[in-house]
Amino acid sequence: MTTPASTVDDSTVASRAVIEPSVEVAAFRRAFQENVLRGSMVALLTPMMPDGRIDGTTLGRLIDLHVEAGTNAIVIASTTGEAPTLSPDEHVDIYRMACVHAAGRIPIIAGVGSPSTQAACELAREAAHIGVDAILCVTPYYNRPNMSGLRKHFQAVAEAGDAPLILYDVPQRTGVRMDDTLIVELSGHPQIVGLKDATGDMERAERLLGNVRPGFGIVSGDDRTAFDLMLKGGAGVISVAANVAPRTVRSMCDAVLSGDLKRGIQLGRELEPLYDLLAADTNPIPVKWLAQECGLASGTMREPLVMSPDMQQRLQNSAAFRACYGVLGR
Repeated sequence: MTTPASTVDDSTVASRAVIEPSVEVAAFRRAFQENVLRGSMVALLTPMMPDGRIDGTTLGRLIDLHVEAGTNAIVIASTTGEAPTLSPDEHVDIYRMACVHAAGRIPIIAGVGSPSTQAACELAREAAHIGVDAILCVTPYYNRPNMSGLRKHFQAVAEAGDAPLILYDVPQRTGVRMDDTLIVELSGHPQIVGLKDATGDMERAERLLGNVRPGFGIVSGDDRTAFDLMLKGGAGVISVAANVAPRTVRSMCDAVLSGDLKRGIQLGRELEPLYDLLAADTNPIPVKWLAQECGLASGTMREPLVMSPDMQQRLQNSAAFRACYGVLGR
């Protein structure tokens, strides 16, 4: 059971002028929005060899694919990247591999989430030292802290290194949902620059967009509702679908953000069957299977994630697979 969201109360809104970001912080946030937290950002799968080791060669090819496709940023070691199955050393290794191979051609955002504040802080320090462009930190999962615990957690992670921090709220996975008031409060922290909102709650998104501090970006963590969030003022999407349809997702985001709604609607409709396919099983099971079908990466996953024979047959025979074939790989 998740904690219900609260609305932003009048006292929180009234206090905005007291903790408004400085001119320097506001300028940094505007630049960050323009260069990193905008448009199509891929939640990159972690390519693995048949024995389960990280496949650095394929990782490099995937980074090149997204550079060529015009993806705005790459998020590594996130939910789609099977972060809960990666050791701390593997987190650091994949941060380094991605930064070295990207070589400044595309921003790298490192997932540092952990149910342990100490562990998340250690990953944040390592990521900042390596030189990632930002870090993404999910609410601590399983132990389900209250809002006071979440506040301390995110403040500690934000201050552990010098990389900008993006909050990540995905209550259907973590068992805890951030209150609106806490998000608004944390948006005033100079090191916290945005929120990945995977709730799909458009009413909540609209409330937050009207109350967070200037330059604080809100992006979707849910492909299916990303179009609607951008229409309301969201900055983009951290996308699972972009793993296998990078150019189409980027083009859809570009169209919506530039006001070309006719084109955006057309591309959104083309992507709908892909969204259906990706929702057929727990992420990243379907997207890894699709990546293998497209010849992009092995379908190898770490247990307990597995592709069952029944699910594989269902996906192969599904109308959604046939319908989305035109966007796969582009």
